[in-house]
Formats: sequence, structure tokens, C-alpha cells
Amino acid sequence: MIPVYVIALAIAGSSFLWFRQTSEDIYSILAAGTALFSLVLGFASAPWPVQVGIVLALTVLERLYIEQQRRRGLLSR
Repeated sequence: MIPVYVIALAIAGSSFLWFRQTSEDIYSILAAGTALFSLVLGFASAPWPVQVGIVLALTVLERLYIEQQRRRGLLSR
């Protein structure tokens, strides 16, 4: 049986993709709300090694994004 946190994180990911692709206002608001709620639910119900992995992945992605913005000249040190 698939754990609940995997289902919630999958719903969050698919809702975020739907949010990025739709141009309708109400659907984008609903998708963003669903993604946020599912992400919080999935993160809260995940075991701590998965939570640490999610936090580390977000930290690495943030650093990569900031370095990319610095290379483009959009951010200053």
C-alpha cells in the first residue's frame, strides 16, 4: 500500500504543474491552494528522513537558483 505522504506529495506536484500551465484565474487559484495544502499535509505526515531529504533538496535548488540569477546579473552580492 502506498503511504499517504507519497500520495499527498504527488498531488502537490501535479497541482503545481497544473497551476503553471493554466491561464484561467479560478483554476490557477484552486491549483495553487491544493498544491500548498497537499505539500503541507505530505510534509507533516512524512517520516523524518524524508523530511530531511525534502529540506536538503529545497536548499540545493535554492542555491542553484540564486547562483543562476547572479550569473544573469539580476542579483547582487
